Amino acid sequence: MKLSCPILITVLFFTFFQNICVSQTKEIDSLKNILTKAQDTSRINLLIALGKKTRRHNKEKALGYLSKSLSESRQIGFIKGEISSLFQIALSHGMTGSYAESLDYFNQSVELSTEHQDYKRTTEAYNNMGIVYKRIGDYPSSKNFYLKSLKLIDSLDLPYDTSSNYLNLGVLYDLLDDPEMAMESYKTALEVYDGPDRASLENTVLSNLAVMDYSNKEYGEALEKFLKAVKYDEQHNSIDLSNTYSNIGFCYLYLKQYDKSEEYFLKSLDLANQLSIKHQIAIINYGLADLKLKQNRLDDATDYSKKNLKAVTEIGSFDLLREAHQKAFEIYNTKRQYPEAIEHLTQSMAYTDSLFNETKVRELQNLQVKHDVYLKDREIKESKLELALLNTRVEQNRKRTLYLIVISILLLFSASLLYFRYSAKKKSNAILSEKNRLISEQRDTIGQMNRQLEKRMLRAQMNPHFIFNSLGSIQHLISTNDKKGALTYLSKFSKLLRQVLESSVNISLVLSEEIELLKIYVELEALRFDHSFTYQFEIDENLDIDAHEVPMLLVQPYIENAIIHGLMPKEGNKELKVSFSDKGDDIECVIEDNGVGLTQTEARKSNRISRGMSITERRIQALKQHSAQQLVKIENLNDENRSGTRVTIVIPKE
Repeated sequence: MKLSCPILITVLFFTFFQNICVSQTKEIDSLKNILTKAQDTSRINLLIALGKKTRRHNKEKALGYLSKSLSESRQIGFIKGEISSLFQIALSHGMTGSYAESLDYFNQSVELSTEHQDYKRTTEAYNNMGIVYKRIGDYPSSKNFYLKSLKLIDSLDLPYDTSSNYLNLGVLYDLLDDPEMAMESYKTALEVYDGPDRASLENTVLSNLAVMDYSNKEYGEALEKFLKAVKYDEQHNSIDLSNTYSNIGFCYLYLKQYDKSEEYFLKSLDLANQLSIKHQIAIINYGLADLKLKQNRLDDATDYSKKNLKAVTEIGSFDLLREAHQKAFEIYNTKRQYPEAIEHLTQSMAYTDSLFNETKVRELQNLQVKHDVYLKDREIKESKLELALLNTRVEQNRKRTLYLIVISILLLFSASLLYFRYSAKKKSNAILSEKNRLISEQRDTIGQMNRQLEKRMLRAQMNPHFIFNSLGSIQHLISTNDKKGALTYLSKFSKLLRQVLESSVNISLVLSEEIELLKIYVELEALRFDHSFTYQFEIDENLDIDAHEVPMLLVQPYIENAIIHGLMPKEGNKELKVSFSDKGDDIECVIEDNGVGLTQTEARKSNRISRGMSITERRIQALKQHSAQQLVKIENLNDENRSGTRVTIVIPKE
C-alpha cells in the first residue's frame, strides 16, 4: 500500500484557495450583496473574488464570473483586472483537467503581464504552467517553465519568494527518479524562503523527504522525519495531522513495531472520521487490516478489510479497490476460507485489468491534451508571425532606401575621419619620437654630468678635510717647539699639497700616483707622532699600478682611522701595513694595524663625528653602481696571536 496522501507538495492551484471551508457560502453571499453596489474596478475585483470562491464547487459559475470580469476589464481598459482575470480563468480550467484551455489562458496572461511589466503575475503563470505540463506527463516542458519563472526573477532581481518554485522542482525531480536533485531543490527552497511561516515550509520539506525515504524502503529514516513533522502538526492543528499519523503507522508496521503502528493508525482514523476524509479512512483501514494479518489476529484483520472495501467502493478508485481485494484475498487465504479468497483474488485481477485500461485511457487523454496544446501554441505562433510580417512589410520598403542612404553617408564620413586621424596620428608620432630621442639624449648627458659633479663635490670635500688634519699636525709640532720637525713636516706637506693641486682637474688618479700620495700622508703622520709607529706598503707584483685609475684619496680616511684611533691609544710596538693586490676585475686594498682593536676604536669614535669617514662612505656608495659585491669589510683581529683591525676595500677597475 502506498503512503496515504503523500505530502509531495506541488504548490498547485491550491496556493490561492487552500483555506476554503464551510464558511465559504456565507462569504460568497456577502460578496454578491456588495457586487450589486460596486462599480468599475471594485466591481471587477469582486467578480474575480467570486470566481475564486466558487470554482471548487461550480466550475461553470466560476468561469461566468471570471469571464464577466475579463470583459468589463477590457471595456474600461483596466489592465491589471484583465491580467488577473486571464490568470484565474487559466487556474479554473487547470483544476478541472481542461489543460489545453488552461495553457491557452496562461499564455494570454503571460503576454499581457509581460507587456505591462507585471512580472509577479508572469512568474506565477510560468510556475503554474509547469504544474499543468507535469500533470499531463510532459516533464521536460514542466521543468522548462519552472526554470523560466526562476530565471525571470533572477535576471530582473525581483523581490519575489521563489520557495514554491523550488518545491515544485523538487516534486518533479522526485517523479523523474532523481532524488539528489529533488533534495537539492528542497534545500534551496528553504534557503531562499524569507516569509513569516518558515516553520511550516520546513515541516513540508521534511515530510516530503520522509516520503522519499519511505519510497526507497528506508523506513527508519522515514520514521525519524515523520516523528519530527508530527510535532509541528500537533502544535498547529494541521489538516495534515491525520495523514502524518497514518504515515508513521505504516513506518512502524514495516519496522515490525506493531503496538506503536496500531497506536498511530487509530489516532489517524479518529481524526479522519471527525473530518470525514474518505480516502484517508480507506487507507488507514487497509493498514490496520495488514497489521492484524501480520499479528495473526485474523478476525480483526477481516473486520478492517471489510471496512477498507466499503470505503474504497464509495471512493471508486480502481487502484485502491485492487489493493483492498488483494489484501482481503491474503487474509481469507490465511484463514483457509478458500471460496472467499478466490472471490477476492478474482476481483483484484479484474480491477488490475480495469486499472490497466484506465491507465491507457488516461495516457490517450494526456496525448490528446498535448496535441491540443501543441495546436493552440502553433496557432498563437502563426498569428504572431503573420502580424509581425504584415507590420514589417509596411515598413521595409520605406526604411530600406533611408537605411542605405544613412549607411553610405556614415561609411563615407567614417572613411574620411579614419584617413584624417591616421595622417594626424602619423605626424604626431613622428614629432613625439623625435622629442623622445632628444629627451633621452639630454637625460643621458645630464646623468653623466650629475655623476661627474657628485664625484668632484665629494673630492672637493675630501681635500679640505685632509689639509685641515695636516695643518693640525704642523700646529702641534710648532706648539711643542719642534722647529726641525715642523720644517720637515711642512716641506713634505707642501710636496703633498702640490701633487693634490696638480691632480685637482681629475676626479680619479692613476693608482701609482694615489699610492705615492698615501705614502707621503703616512710619512707625515709618522713625523707628527715622533715615529711612534712603523709602516710598510706592499704592492702585488701582478698589479699594474700605472694601468688603472682609482678615486683620489679614497683609502686615506681608513689609514687615518687606523693611525689615530687604532695605533695611538696603544702602548708598545705599533705597526701599520697597507697592501694593494690584483683581484681580477677589482683592486683590493687591505689596511691592517696591531692597535687596540675595533671595540675600543668604536668607543673612541663615538665621541666625535668623523667628517672624512662620512664623505668616504658616500664615495663608496657611488662606487656600488659598478659592483654588486661588498666593497668595504672591517674585521676585529683581537685573538690569542694578534690584535688590531683589518679594513678591506674593494675598488672596481671599471
